[in-house]
Amino acid sequence: MKRDLQESWRGMILIFATYFYFLIFAQFAFLELLAASGDAELKPTMAIMALLGITGSLATPKLLATLGTRMLLAIALLVCSLSAVGAIVANHPWIFLALSGAIGAGLGVLTVTVTTSLRSFLSPSRWGLAIGLGTGLAYALANFPPIFTANPSTQAWLAAGLVLTGWPASIKKRELRGPRPTLKSDGRPFGPLVYLILVFLALVWLDSAAFFIIQHTPEMRGRSWGDAFLWRNAGIHFLFALLAGWLLEKRRMPVVTAGAFVILALASLCLNEPSSAVFGGWLYPAGVSLYSTALVAAPAFLMPGRHPAWVAAILYSTAGWFGSANGIGMADKLHHIPLPFLIIAGLIFLSPRLFPIFRHLRWSALVFLAVIATGFYELIQGEDVGTESRSAIDRGRAVYLSEGCINCHSRYVRPNTRDEILWGPVVSLDEIRDEAPVLIGNRRTGPDLLNVGNRRSRAWLRQHFINPQSLSPQSVMPPYAHLFAGEETRGEDLIDFLMTPGMRNLSERYQQIQNWEPEEATFADDGSDLFSRSCRSCHGKDGRGDGPLAGLWSRSPANLVDGPFPYSESPGRRKKLARIIKFGLPGTDMPGHEVLSHEELNALTNFVLSLRRDNRN
Repeated sequence: MKRDLQESWRGMILIFATYFYFLIFAQFAFLELLAASGDAELKPTMAIMALLGITGSLATPKLLATLGTRMLLAIALLVCSLSAVGAIVANHPWIFLALSGAIGAGLGVLTVTVTTSLRSFLSPSRWGLAIGLGTGLAYALANFPPIFTANPSTQAWLAAGLVLTGWPASIKKRELRGPRPTLKSDGRPFGPLVYLILVFLALVWLDSAAFFIIQHTPEMRGRSWGDAFLWRNAGIHFLFALLAGWLLEKRRMPVVTAGAFVILALASLCLNEPSSAVFGGWLYPAGVSLYSTALVAAPAFLMPGRHPAWVAAILYSTAGWFGSANGIGMADKLHHIPLPFLIIAGLIFLSPRLFPIFRHLRWSALVFLAVIATGFYELIQGEDVGTESRSAIDRGRAVYLSEGCINCHSRYVRPNTRDEILWGPVVSLDEIRDEAPVLIGNRRTGPDLLNVGNRRSRAWLRQHFINPQSLSPQSVMPPYAHLFAGEETRGEDLIDFLMTPGMRNLSERYQQIQNWEPEEATFADDGSDLFSRSCRSCHGKDGRGDGPLAGLWSRSPANLVDGPFPYSESPGRRKKLARIIKFGLPGTDMPGHEVLSHEELNALTNFVLSLRRDNRN
C-alpha cells in the first residue's frame, strides 16, 4: 500500500490543491473580501461566478483535445492563483465581477481537468484511498484553526500559493493500467450518468443550503462551526474522506452516497434544535466528506465509457455549480434548515428508484407531483425566518405582553423619518394591523424593537435580557434573568418573537447601511470614555478582544490593536469603520451604536483607529 500511495502523490496533490482553493478562497475568503469592500453586490457577483463556472466546465472537453492535460492544468492553476491575488487588492465592484468570472472559469476548467486525468496519476489498486487522502487533507487544512480564523487576505494569499503546488505535480503523468472499475446500472431505469446527476444534485443542493444557513446564523454557527470545534471538524473531515475512499475501492458507491445523505439530513435536524446541536456538529462534516470524495472519483473511476471529460463536465455543471447556486439562493434569508428542504432533497435523491412507480401511474403521477410541489412551495413560503416553530412565536408574543415590554418599547418604524436609519426598514401598516393584538407601543423609552432581529444577534439579546448593564452600562432596563433560569423556556420564546420580522428584511437593512454616508470628519474629543462604556465589555480595556464577555460569542471579538481587520481595511477604512460602529455587522454578534451623535461617532472612530498598531487612517 505504501508503494501505491507513493506512486499516487501527484494525483493527491492535484486534488488537495483544487479542493483547498475552492474551500478556503472561492467559498470563504472571496466572500469575506467582497463583503468587506462595502460596494460590490453579492448576488450578481456570485451569479457571474456560477455562470462562468458552468461555461468553463462544459468547455473543458474541447480544450483538453486542443491543448492537452498539462497545458490546460497549468493555465487553470495560474488563473485561479492570480484571481486570488487580484481579490486582495480589488477596490471596485466591476473588478470583483471580473474576478468572480475568472474564479468560476478557472475552477470550472480545473475541476473537470483534474478529475478527468486522475487515472493517469493514481495507482490502479489504491485509487480510492489516494482520492480520500487528497480530499481529506484539503478539508482538514481548511479547518485548521490558524487558517480558518485568519484574515481573508491571508487566506487568499495562502490559497494563491498552494493552488500552484498542483503545477509541478502535473508535469509528468502515466497511463493507469489494470482493470477499470465502473458503476453498474443495477437495472436502474435511468442510465448511470443521470443517476449520478440526481444523487449528487440532491447532496450538493442540501449541503450548500445548510452550510449557507449555518455560516449566516451566529447561534447555529457557534454550536457547530465555532472556533472551539475547528480541530474536531478537521479530524472528522479527514477520517470520513478516508472511509469514503476505502468504500469506493470496494465498489460501495451506493453505501457512500446513501450514508452521506442520511448523515446530512440528521445533522440538519439536529442543528435546528439547541439541545441536539452538538450532535449535529459532529455529523455534518462526516456527511460532507463522504459525498465530496465520491464526487471526485465518479467521472474517471465509476462511470463506464471512454469520455470521462464529458461526464465530469456535465456532472459538475448540473450537480456542482447549478446545485450549489440554487441551494444558496433558496437559503437566502433563512436561519434554520426547513423540513421541506430535506423532503425535497430526499425525493430527488430517491427519484431513480421512484421513477418506475410514476411511469406506470402516468397522468395520476403528474397530478400527484403537482399537488406535492404546491404543498412544498407553501411550506417553504410559510416558514418563519429565524424561528423553530410557529408556536414559539406565539408564546414569545405572550411573554412580550406579560412582561410589560410594550410599556417602554415601540414596534413601529415611521416612514421617511430618522427612524429608518436608526431602527431599520419600514413594515407596511397592513402587516402591523394584522398582529393580534397590535403592538405599536405606548412610548419609546428604549429602542424600537420591530427590526431588532437584523440589528442584534440572538446571543446578544439573551445576554442583554439576563444582565442589561453588562452590555449597556447606562441602561435603565431591569434584568429578566428569570426567563432563562433552569428549565424555563420563556426567554428563548421571547427572542424567537423578537428576531422574526428583522430577519425577513435583513437584505434591506444591508442596503440601508451601504447607502449611509458619515458626515465629514470634524474635530472630536477623546473617545476613550465612549470606548470604555460601549466597547470594553467585549473588546477589552486595551482593545485586544479579551473583554469579560468575549467568551459568550460565536466568534471572538476583533483584536483592534493587531487585527486582522477583514471588514475595515484600506481604502476607505475610516468610512467602513464608522459604519461598523454605528450599525454593527448584521448577522454577527457585533452590535451597532445607532444613537451615537455625529460628534460621538467621530470621536469613537478616531479612538479605535488610534488603537491599531500600524496607526494609519
